[in-house]
Amino acid sequence: MFPSGPRLRCFSRERRRLLILREFPDSARNPRGFATKFYTEEGNYDLVGLNWPVFFVRDPFMGPDNIRSQQRNPKSGLIDYNAWFDFLANVPESQHAGLMLLSDHATPVGWRFMSGYGCHTFRWTNKDRKGTKEFTHEQSIVMCGEDPDFAKRDLWQHIEQGGDARWTMFVQVITPEDLASGKLDFDPFDVTKVWPRNKFPMHEVGELVLNRNPEVGISCTFDSGNTWLMLKKRTTTEMWSKLLSLLVRSFLELNFLRIPCSNGVLSSIAMLSTIVLEAPIFTRSLSTVRSWLGKQLVPSSVLGNSTQLDRVIFSFHSPDNYAGNMRIDGNVASKPTYFPNSYHNNKPTTAGAPGFLPQAEEVPMQVASNILSRKGYYLHEGSLSEYNQVRELYTRVLTPPKREELHSNTARLLKHADGIVQKNYLIQLYAIEPGYAKAIYDLLPEHSGYTLEEIAEGAKSAHLVGKNPQFFSAGKGASFMGMPL
Repeated sequence: MFPSGPRLRCFSRERRRLLILREFPDSARNPRGFATKFYTEEGNYDLVGLNWPVFFVRDPFMGPDNIRSQQRNPKSGLIDYNAWFDFLANVPESQHAGLMLLSDHATPVGWRFMSGYGCHTFRWTNKDRKGTKEFTHEQSIVMCGEDPDFAKRDLWQHIEQGGDARWTMFVQVITPEDLASGKLDFDPFDVTKVWPRNKFPMHEVGELVLNRNPEVGISCTFDSGNTWLMLKKRTTTEMWSKLLSLLVRSFLELNFLRIPCSNGVLSSIAMLSTIVLEAPIFTRSLSTVRSWLGKQLVPSSVLGNSTQLDRVIFSFHSPDNYAGNMRIDGNVASKPTYFPNSYHNNKPTTAGAPGFLPQAEEVPMQVASNILSRKGYYLHEGSLSEYNQVRELYTRVLTPPKREELHSNTARLLKHADGIVQKNYLIQLYAIEPGYAKAIYDLLPEHSGYTLEEIAEGAKSAHLVGKNPQFFSAGKGASFMGMPL
């Protein structure tokens, strides 16, 4: 893909907040997104990522729910920590990213001091240079008030004064033989999981250098400047074809970052047709229609008055029908704007609660591939192994001081949630590690309607929350949800 030796011109667009809106300070608790465009002789190649290696959901249809659960409450206009924790409490696979969100990884000291990940395929890091730095919760609160534009100002001034920001680019490699061996204890196609580095080491490719700010700063609010990629050694088209055809896979954030995954692709890169890649392509095929008709594609005159509209739409998955240009009824009123949640799960039709129609869901299928054949969605679906990696992160990777900060950060926000949400969220944490849940339980000022014993009992089936047995992994002999290579 890249010629050896010469520098490759790039353009990087940093997004200071992935899930919250533009009025928030740079240092607010949130994932940090980025997108980089590589200008190659074969064409442009777009890469997107986050400052941590996992995302909250692996089902692309849950993406909008995840985003809405962490945005302002549409009724009050206020930050809604009840929704934050309610979504996490009802999506077992979100615990890995949820831990990152509530740790100091969610409050980095600007863009210059954070790592970057492209869904475990590429890693952008400045290891062995300045290192990563994070604000504590208290420091981030102070910085939000003193300098809401801290991250943007820090990077802009550093480059404007002649400095540059550098990251080393790495890839991890997995072969079709590895996939077909049956020896992997994790799902390499699951965006909520990481590839263990002791099994799949990092291979250095080159260096990303940010050395020039955009010329028109006002219209490029989130653009951090032009970049250069300097390759460490020869990387031929054939080599990249072999590596990237195995590794490159787009993920759910593509849609949210507004980088068309069908555009920035080179001939030497084979896009893996997982559902987290197909979903953004599919949604963009609807963009023209939605621009004509708005989010509500069914006009009100067809459904009748607002009472009938509520009855028809809200009998099913109402969060997917939230807002839109043609909305003339009460929208979702006081109902949660995300699903699943602790208030309406699995209760279609009664009292207008949102739910899924089982007969409309995809049925388990067998695929004619020794790599991909499956009878369930993902390897960890409905399994206790869902918590293996986040347990490793909590018990072995985080130092005791970092665990204490995680406990404090979580309790400080969880206290604003309803009792039922606190209980359901602590059940998920207990399934990860009992001490994790107990530490936060002890820090909460009150426990409304639940005990630690009830949490321990609920944790026995925490991995089954919101899961449909017909989509569980087929177990031994089943392969991965991905695509043939």
